[in-house]
Amino acid sequence: MDPTSAFPGLEDLVDVGRDTEIDMRPTLLRVLTDLYLQRPVHTPEDERYYTELALRLIDAADVPTRAALSGRLATYPAAPRPLVLRLARDRAEIAAPLLKHSTALSANDLAEIAAELGGIHAELVAARPLEQPPPPAQETSERDPSREAVELCELFYAAGASERRWILLNLDYAPIAPCEPPVAMQRVDVWRLETAALQHNIETVLREIGRALGLSRVQVTRILSDEGGEPIVVAARVMSIPADVLQRMLLFINAGVGHSVDRVYELSDLFARLSLASARRMLAIWRAADVGASMRTQHEPVPWRTAAESARRALSEVSRRPALAKEQELRNLKR
Repeated sequence: MDPTSAFPGLEDLVDVGRDTEIDMRPTLLRVLTDLYLQRPVHTPEDERYYTELALRLIDAADVPTRAALSGRLATYPAAPRPLVLRLARDRAEIAAPLLKHSTALSANDLAEIAAELGGIHAELVAARPLEQPPPPAQETSERDPSREAVELCELFYAAGASERRWILLNLDYAPIAPCEPPVAMQRVDVWRLETAALQHNIETVLREIGRALGLSRVQVTRILSDEGGEPIVVAARVMSIPADVLQRMLLFINAGVGHSVDRVYELSDLFARLSLASARRMLAIWRAADVGASMRTQHEPVPWRTAAESARRALSEVSRRPALAKEQELRNLKR
């Protein structure tokens, strides 16, 4: 992984869903594109990275998802040309926005597509005006913030280390209002939190982080017990915990992280690169997810939540399969 790239690897999550009940790849394609389109320009490396991943993810996307992607890229001046060419050769309802409006398609591209596919594609090319009018504004559908927060929260937790890093380093460009900064932790508060972590006093750590971030006990428990460690990095950035204190906490608070010094250094690097604004946006997602969870205890469950939980359980089961297979093999040898 190139640490200088703003789009670190997402390869692991590209394959998520093939062995699970819920395919997360279409959701990843949408979230990846949402973040990509927030920037007016990109470096060649970032554009290449997004293009390669999007081309792989398209194969798992249904027609409405591909049509929505085509419509968004048609109005985006810096749309990656290989991706546009791929979608412009898709079904007519998917290709139409690009054939009508995309500036990434040259006259030769349009002529080749018309000759190759004919039919409706050729008619769309023929009807394309020489002088391109401003692309029509896309209608924005009403969104449920609580539902979206749950979706983003679950996608983040389901992702691997490189995907989480990419998401966190690009949240600066996401249309999510960052939380107001919490009350700054005093030196004595940091000392109390660090002491509790080093003594494995999880109850005190839960209480202090929950109070500082305004999160539920359930959410804070999830942050602390996460095996990757990125949620703790986000919490530390928001609470302005010094880097050396974070390193000591990572070593003692989570066995999944503490056993690997290299992993601690990777998370320390993420901490150094993570902006406060991005961390506060992630906190906003967690808080909204808490609100969504609270509302679901009073109303009918959100369908996406059910799907997300199924995906999370399936992902957990997939990760346990090698260990279970080894355990079964040992049993067979003992017989």
